[in-house]
Amino acid sequence: MAQFLNAQAHHYSDEEMLRVDGVGRTYVDLLHDSRSLAAGLASFGVGAGSRVGLLMDTSHQAVDVWFALSMLGAVDAPFNCNYRGSLLLHLIEDSEVSFIVCDAQHLAEVERMAAQASRPLAIVVNGQVPPGGTSLQELYLDPEDRDVFGGDAGEVILYTSGTTGPSKGVVHSQRGCILLAQYVAEVCGYRPGDRLLNFFPLYHQNARYTGVLAAIAAGAAIDLESRFTSSGFWRLCRDRGITAFNYLGSVLTMIIAGAEQDPDGARGHSVRVGWGAGASERDRLVLRERFGVELVEVYGLTEAPMATVNLPGSGCPSGSAGRASDFFEVRILADHGGAAEVGEAGGIQLRPRIPDVFTRGYHGNDSATVAATRDLWFDTGDRGYLTAEGDLFFAERAKDSLRRRGENISAWEVESVLVSDARVVEAAVYGVPVDGDEEVMAALLLDSAEHDPRRIIADIAGNLPRYAVPRFVRVVADMPRTPTMKVQKNELKKEGVTSDTLDLVLER
Repeated sequence: MAQFLNAQAHHYSDEEMLRVDGVGRTYVDLLHDSRSLAAGLASFGVGAGSRVGLLMDTSHQAVDVWFALSMLGAVDAPFNCNYRGSLLLHLIEDSEVSFIVCDAQHLAEVERMAAQASRPLAIVVNGQVPPGGTSLQELYLDPEDRDVFGGDAGEVILYTSGTTGPSKGVVHSQRGCILLAQYVAEVCGYRPGDRLLNFFPLYHQNARYTGVLAAIAAGAAIDLESRFTSSGFWRLCRDRGITAFNYLGSVLTMIIAGAEQDPDGARGHSVRVGWGAGASERDRLVLRERFGVELVEVYGLTEAPMATVNLPGSGCPSGSAGRASDFFEVRILADHGGAAEVGEAGGIQLRPRIPDVFTRGYHGNDSATVAATRDLWFDTGDRGYLTAEGDLFFAERAKDSLRRRGENISAWEVESVLVSDARVVEAAVYGVPVDGDEEVMAALLLDSAEHDPRRIIADIAGNLPRYAVPRFVRVVADMPRTPTMKVQKNELKKEGVTSDTLDLVLER
């Protein structure tokens, strides 16, 4: 990463590279600040191979920490800033970090979990620091006097949202992250003078490697926004000169609806392309015909990003996630275990074409790494089918997760927090459609009819990200089950929001 950043900063030097909430820095400023912080972190004891957890919201300092750690050859593990309690403790323990860099607003929770961790943690704070604490700002030192850089051998641990078990740490090499960024820039046609927009958090692969790093790969600039507002999206794009943005499907629906609230804001915008996944055909058509924006639709996972690509004008049919990318081969495994026929739905499997684009495995979890592969093919856990031309159509996500406002939510993790409450005998968590998005619903089997489900949700909410706290709660006498007693969530989903369901949003 150090060589990559050095080369791009040398070439584009005084061009603006990064703006966060409207405040910008040039390429050379970004390189200098990252090198300066790398020197300070080295003086604090961080070096090649050190594992460092990050709990930082979108900011210039968060980008500096990310780049500084990569320059040192350290392993950085960006944690979901919404995680609290047992979920955050799991990330700290699983990643085996010895250092944590956090924003001041997250310090109390970090310290609470650090007291329960199995190893001592050195904490660096961005912002107001309590007496005796270590300030991130004080670690920006002169890099010229220090030989601290560890090359490009570092790694990153990106955590999945979790499905049938605790979140797993997906390990990627720095080289692989750069290859991903370069490929995104290539397929989207980014070039110097482009200005990208990304409003996803920096613990997402989306914002890091298909956003910030993709802009650097192209010699372009990027705006990171810590808050997304659909009503102000088009006006912001017009005023900032945005030419491209990243999306997830549900975001597109909100962006289109936002134009109705501010029709003047969309006039005269310069956006030409969007990159992402999950676009509906309706939204794709509206963006092309009404706003002049083409979408580059992809399919991939944290373990295997950019597995397929649907480029405008490529001939891929409507609704397709595209064809196999330069990174991966794609095949469908039929339910009977053999290769699926053309058009037959089955499990989507991927195999890397080139080194480093695929994960190096799950951190500290060799059994999960082995279980995820079959005959050297990676089982995605998703289902789909291929046409004779190789177009992938996504059928369903086999994994037990849902997505609310662009955030993947592990049903297993929410259920595990719910059943940790002694009043809850069993919990089933699933998504129900509301206004084009998914909302979290929980069916609860309680040990007594006397318990108030509202009180239970209020009591466990502090151990969940706010977006994962169930909105709908239903107390049931029993769950629909298979002959082997497995809960049939599909039956619960079909029933949807029933008359005995509590809507906790409406009750507030």
